[in-house]
Amino acid sequence: MKRHTLPEPNSRKQMARARRKHTERVVFAVIFTSVELWAVVAAVVLLEDDGVLAVAASVVLSAALIAVWDTWQSVVVNGRALRLQSREEPSAEEAAPDQAMKLVRL
Repeated sequence: MKRHTLPEPNSRKQMARARRKHTERVVFAVIFTSVELWAVVAAVVLLEDDGVLAVAASVVLSAALIAVWDTWQSVVVNGRALRLQSREEPSAEEAAPDQAMKLVRL
């Protein structure tokens, strides 16, 4: 699985590019999922064999479903990271002097 780096939250250009790339990944995941599910259904319906070929087909079909699951897992994880990073507030050094600082009591 390819590791995607997160953009800097202060850069609007990097955040916009990251959101666009995430949207592209979601679209490709939808297309990939629909093609894989169509292929699985077609193989199950049209395969009229038993024995070794049936076992091989079941292994290949299960691998296809695992690939779909892995694709969606990476899309969801990347989307969560992107949403969390966009919600982060600026740190105390970056806060404007006129903004009130939030103190946390331990």
